[in-house]
Amino acid sequence: MRREDFKLHDLSRFPVVVLHGRGLPHGYGLTWARELEALLSQNRSFVMIFPNSVEDEDQADRKLRTVFLKANKARLAAKCSGIFAVEPNKAIRLLKRVQGAAIAATFGLRFRVVATVEEAERLASLALAGAAVPDDAEHE
Repeated sequence: MRREDFKLHDLSRFPVVVLHGRGLPHGYGLTWARELEALLSQNRSFVMIFPNSVEDEDQADRKLRTVFLKANKARLAAKCSGIFAVEPNKAIRLLKRVQGAAIAATFGLRFRVVATVEEAERLASLALAGAAVPDDAEHE
C-alpha cells in the first residue's frame, strides 16, 4: 500500500484515514473502491474520519459504493475499527446519527457522528486502542 497512490483517502496519519466528502469529484466511485480495496487488503486495522459529508453525490457513485460495501462488509468490519463523522449542525447531526445507526447495524461497524474534528479524533484514538467508544450523546 503506497500512500502516494491514494487520491481520495488521506493516509498521512495512517492508521487514521481521512476522507473529505465535499472534496469528492463526480465519478469518484471507481477510485474510491480501488483505494478502499487497498486498505482492506493490508494487515493493519484502521479508523476513518469524515470531516464533512458528501454533498450532491452522483447516483452512479452512490450505487457503486453501496455494492462494494455490501460485497465487502465482513472485511470492512474486520479491518475498520470505526468511522467517525463530523457534523457541526446539531439538527443535521441528530438525523445523521439515525442514518449512521442503520449503517452500523447493516455493516457491523462502529459509526459515530460528532460535532467537532477534535471529538472524532478522540474517539478514533479510543477505537484504535481497543478501548470502549461512547455512544453518540449530546453534552450540553
